[in-house]
Amino acid sequence: MTQGKKEEIQESMIRSALHFWNIKNVENLDPLVRLLIEGLSEQLYVLSGEMYDMENRVIQRLCEVLLPESVSKAKPSHAIAYIAPQWNDTKTNLEMRFLVKNPFLNNDARQEYSFFPVANIPLYQANIKKIIHPQGIVQIDEQLNKKELYSSPLFSDKKIWIGLSFDEDIKDLEHLSFFFNFPNVIKKEDYLNLLQYTQWECNGKLLKVRNRLYTEEHIQKNNLVEYFFDNQEFNHRVNREILEHYTPHYLTIDEYFSVQNEKKQTVPFSNIEEPIFTNEEAVAVCDEKLLWIGVSFPEQFSYQILSEIEIAINAVPVANKELKEITHNNERELGIIPLNLDKKESFLGIISVTDDKNYSYTRSHGFKTDTIQRTYALRQGGSESFDNRSTKDFLAKLENILEDEGNRVFLQKEYKDIKEMVKETIKRIQLMGRTLQNEGDNEALHYIFLDSSPENLFFIKYWTTLGELANGIRIHTPLSPTSVGAHSYVKQAFLLTSSSGGLGIPTERERIAQFKYLLNGRGRIVTNYDIKTFLLAEYPNTISDVYIEHGISKGETSLQGLVRTIDVHLKTFSIIDEKEVLIENIYKKLVHISPMTFQYRIFIDEN
Repeated sequence: MTQGKKEEIQESMIRSALHFWNIKNVENLDPLVRLLIEGLSEQLYVLSGEMYDMENRVIQRLCEVLLPESVSKAKPSHAIAYIAPQWNDTKTNLEMRFLVKNPFLNNDARQEYSFFPVANIPLYQANIKKIIHPQGIVQIDEQLNKKELYSSPLFSDKKIWIGLSFDEDIKDLEHLSFFFNFPNVIKKEDYLNLLQYTQWECNGKLLKVRNRLYTEEHIQKNNLVEYFFDNQEFNHRVNREILEHYTPHYLTIDEYFSVQNEKKQTVPFSNIEEPIFTNEEAVAVCDEKLLWIGVSFPEQFSYQILSEIEIAINAVPVANKELKEITHNNERELGIIPLNLDKKESFLGIISVTDDKNYSYTRSHGFKTDTIQRTYALRQGGSESFDNRSTKDFLAKLENILEDEGNRVFLQKEYKDIKEMVKETIKRIQLMGRTLQNEGDNEALHYIFLDSSPENLFFIKYWTTLGELANGIRIHTPLSPTSVGAHSYVKQAFLLTSSSGGLGIPTERERIAQFKYLLNGRGRIVTNYDIKTFLLAEYPNTISDVYIEHGISKGETSLQGLVRTIDVHLKTFSIIDEKEVLIENIYKKLVHISPMTFQYRIFIDEN
């Protein structure tokens, strides 16, 4: 439905009246009839505006209800952080806060960005001191900076040796996770997928490893149904997605590995109890006894790749979140608690709701059991008498009334001053409208509706995020622990990778694109049209068009020969600075939801 103009409605009614009474000239109409038509057209115009607004609200509400949270909410930016503990038996937890101050020089709007671990991960008071690769020996300092100690060929195997030093109290290295990264490689995904085929050894004994990051998860809910629904909360799903994103980077020792009786040596030894090299200059730079772990790589790894590889322990995935805590007095309320947000923040999820009697409240998911006595419901928007959307509608209506009626009422010369005031008012209204437009669509507030409304104090903890605003924080940016007591057990912390992956609240165009894809694609790619709708839904503000061709390329191995490919050509709205990063992300997403037989090639065709 489109909203008609008042003049069009009036002309349509006059034409109908002329046709009904068989009158050829409008001047022959009775003045009373013309007055009635003018009054009716005014009321019909108001009604059509209300119907138009109602239709828009219904469509927007349907999109909000039918679209899943994974595509309708903001997503936090994430990165890998190096966290060195002061003591052993230290673990990260979901509420361990790290602060980044002034990461962007030209951004005065926000000076502090907080990051939280996405899982409970044990930390070890240990360090990687040296790495020996086929082309030399590298020393690693406390800031994980590399220093070349020796740069001549040592051996021909596709193998590296990791020299570990650790505290004497550490008896077992089971569950120790190693983080691998290839910072200077364009198609790093190919090498990450091959990490699972590496073979590990220590002092001649094979070590069992798994391609994952070890996390400690404890079920705190006695009710399994309640635990299931809690795990489906958007915040928990985001944490799992971030862990899955970084899983290919990790290899974890997956067996009991006692280090009490393991020999520490200055130079690693091979299986025949001989040092792997005897060069005097190379031996001279290995002046510290370390526990050496050997890692054999597949043939696809070149000497250049092995020399530039980055390896770290105590590497923890973190996400840009903010932990909010509010206290609400429900004495004069109706059991409705608003969850306020700061500017540019988006809601992620509830952590806990308790009252002053230490009773916990559980979110109701449409069911009740005898064990759950106190519940609440979470709703977004629709509870305000006057919200941001109402403000825009009111300003638009006020501007139309002043333009249409003001010019007609104040035509006389004696109303000249009033007419100038009307023009000035219209300019101010337009300025207010542009200001609201520039600020963007702020997320509608979330509200807690208590099942019962006792006159108690309530304590609510919930997560928020800055979304895409936290993207681009650079590598080696220091992290300051701010949790109570954190300074006593965190020695140092900084980012190992730059922050990325944050997304803001989707615009109306993005929601429509996602809705089309969900209706047509159903989460899988089968046809070329599925590829197009998926990419337009994932990158609505970057990709303007997609066209697909069939091609042929050389296989990745010599046994494959020529293989058929699906060539995806992308047209963008503007010039892309980091083409390789965009192509890598698109390729990863397409492969994840496509059959194994699909071979993709991505091309960006800039206008």
